[in-house]
Parts: sequence; structure tokens; C-alpha cells
Amino acid sequence: MMITQILFNQHLNQHKAMALTSNQQAPDFNTTDVYGAHIQKAKFAGKKIYLAFERNVGCPVCNLRTHELLKHTDYFSKNNIVVLMIYESTQAKMIEYLDGNKYSFHFIADPENVFYKLYNVEQSMMKILKGIFHGLLGKANAGKKLFKKPTSQDGHTATIPSEFLIDEHGKLIYVHYGKFLGDHLPLKDLQTILS
Repeated sequence: MMITQILFNQHLNQHKAMALTSNQQAPDFNTTDVYGAHIQKAKFAGKKIYLAFERNVGCPVCNLRTHELLKHTDYFSKNNIVVLMIYESTQAKMIEYLDGNKYSFHFIADPENVFYKLYNVEQSMMKILKGIFHGLLGKANAGKKLFKKPTSQDGHTATIPSEFLIDEHGKLIYVHYGKFLGDHLPLKDLQTILS
């Protein structure tokens, strides 16, 4: 077996051992969003939560996903679903990215990767490369066109977005660790699970 295959298998086994799964309590969190609103899991008891870990605000693939989600703001509001968007970017960079727009979503800066580690969000260059075979370049080009102004990337190059759906009692009802960069939970599936 080649050394790269051995290293890949070790990495895969390590990630599987740490990955969160459905039907377990979601790890607690207590922070503020970029505008200072208090964010705590217990505060949202009785509401479902869509928790999305993106890469950074300069990532065009993540920008595309954010715009897709924002088109469905009414769905999340009408169904009393809290949307938490976490990025590796700094608070200042995120405020610049949001450009004065106020959304019903909570945008959270986590440049220290505190919450990424808590939810075992993966970093994998292998999955970045795998994305190329799954439409990464097309998604990146579409996401670039949606930037209002050029935005440089910060954060880790190898972070792979992940999504977690949490029920009214704080339990994980669905866990989606991206299989490659650009692998997000389809919106139709997300809505079906949260219904």
C-alpha cells in the first residue's frame, strides 16, 4: 500500500472517530454574533437550529452558499428556525463583508476555530482537490460574481464546510460533514429534515 494511501486512511479513521452523529446532544455554545447579539444553545430551546460552518468570507464557494440560503430567509423565519453561520474570518472582516446589511441570520466570527474544533469540522486538502471533480470551479466562478467588492481570504485553506441540524431539545437530528469542498446539504433536503 502506498504511503499516501496509508496517511489518507489514518486521516479518515481519525475524522470518523471524532465526527459527531445524529441523535446525540449538540455541543453547547455561548458566544456573540458579529453585531453583539448573545448566542447560546440554551437560549434557543424550543426552536430548531441550522448551524452552518463555512470557510471564510472570501471563499467564493461559501459566498455562493450564503447567497442561496439568504434567498430562503422567509422559509427559516416562518418556520421559527434559527440560522447560525460560522466563519473562520475575523469580526472586522465579516462586518466589512456584510456591508451594513442586516439579516435575520446570525453571523459568527470564529478565527480561533473554537467552535470548529467543538463540532469537529474537518480540514482536508484531499477533499479540496476532490471538489475539482464535483463542480468546484463552476461554483467558485458563480460565487465570485456575487461579491460586491473584492474580498481576500483568511482562515485555513483546507477547511471543509459542515452543517448541523439541531432540534427543539438541543439534540442533533442531522449531521452533514462535506465530502468535498462545495458539498453542502441540498436546500430541499434541509427543508424536509427541518419540517
